[in-house]
Amino acid sequence: MAWRLALGAAIYALAEIGLGLTLGRVLDWGRAEALLFFAFRPWCLLGLAFAARRQGWIIRLGLYGAGLALASLGEGLLVVGLGAINPMPELARGLLGGLVLVLIYEMLIQGGKRIHRRFGAIAGAVLALPLLIYPQALSFYDGIVLEKEREGGAVRPPLLVMTGLPLLWGGWSDWSREPWPVRSYSVLQTEFDITPLDVLDDAGLAKGRLLLLAQPRRLEPVELVRLDAWVRGGGKALILTDPMLLWPSDLALGDARRPPPIGLLGPLLDHWGLALEEGAERGVAIRISGPRKWTVAAPGRFRAADPGCRLGDEGLLADCRIGRGRALLVADADMLHDTLWAAPGERGGDRHRRIADNPLLVADWLDSLSGLSRMRQSGDVAWRKPGDNAGRAILFALLPVLAAGVTGLVLRVRRKS
Repeated sequence: MAWRLALGAAIYALAEIGLGLTLGRVLDWGRAEALLFFAFRPWCLLGLAFAARRQGWIIRLGLYGAGLALASLGEGLLVVGLGAINPMPELARGLLGGLVLVLIYEMLIQGGKRIHRRFGAIAGAVLALPLLIYPQALSFYDGIVLEKEREGGAVRPPLLVMTGLPLLWGGWSDWSREPWPVRSYSVLQTEFDITPLDVLDDAGLAKGRLLLLAQPRRLEPVELVRLDAWVRGGGKALILTDPMLLWPSDLALGDARRPPPIGLLGPLLDHWGLALEEGAERGVAIRISGPRKWTVAAPGRFRAADPGCRLGDEGLLADCRIGRGRALLVADADMLHDTLWAAPGERGGDRHRRIADNPLLVADWLDSLSGLSRMRQSGDVAWRKPGDNAGRAILFALLPVLAAGVTGLVLRVRRKS
């Protein structure tokens, strides 16, 4: 029996890991997570349940347990090699989901076998196919293996928002030729109590001590003076200003609703000892900031003449202490466009389908300005670490699988001899 367990578990684990690496394109996914492997687990378990249909129940249970454990071990080693820190909760959810599937397959295949000895098992396997073909049929499985999004926070800090980007009302995108939902803004709404501002005056700025200023229209001189005084008096501002905005729009040039193609905060930046200029990158670029992955499009860079401003990420970021307040500036505003971080057709913030963390990073920056420390409601993603060795990670993942397979073959040969 031992050789059957070892060899069967190795074949199952190799099939699941191999399908995830090839058809699932795990390495191209950009994540250090086992989630794509779980997409093939229902198919692999059905194949195992059908192949082991003639074995006794002790061997079948052993095959299920050993196969799931070996596949989880290999997948865990793989994602750790790609940058995951603690994959155990995800692997545990995958194991639990697999055991639920095993129970269903056992009932169908072994139940069918009891009804008709010759064709009952085949009929049971056929009855299980709708679970795999229709996505909604596996919603119970998805509910187990997918990390649940956190409940909305009891308190959302107040946030003032002024922007020339179509975040608050939506728009049309030349990138998709479809009207796109404002998912970046929706994510921020789950984290903050937002008050939009059309004008930077004393009455508006008095409504809060935290401001997101994203590629605004040309501000009047009096608005710049009031903004500077508000920051110096203790206000905290996150400012996204882009020297070459790529945000697409079907609105005519000169239309007030069209996003400003260049940053228009030059007088304020001069007053703070900063200069904004175009950067060397012209396309979409990926950045990693701690656990966050974010994407920018043709970002600019800052130059600082005032020691009160510290530059980061080769000038992409500027952190300025101004009077009793603070301003964090980013030389890119395209990062709030949904196509740079959200999978097409999906609601914003869903951790299982987003391709970057742009609005969550914006929320992190705002919390940092406020001195807050809290978890994001959309959940964190374990992204692949830069410079990882994918080949070595795959080798480590396959070593226990190959060891189990070799052990099974050796035990079989010894048994025959």
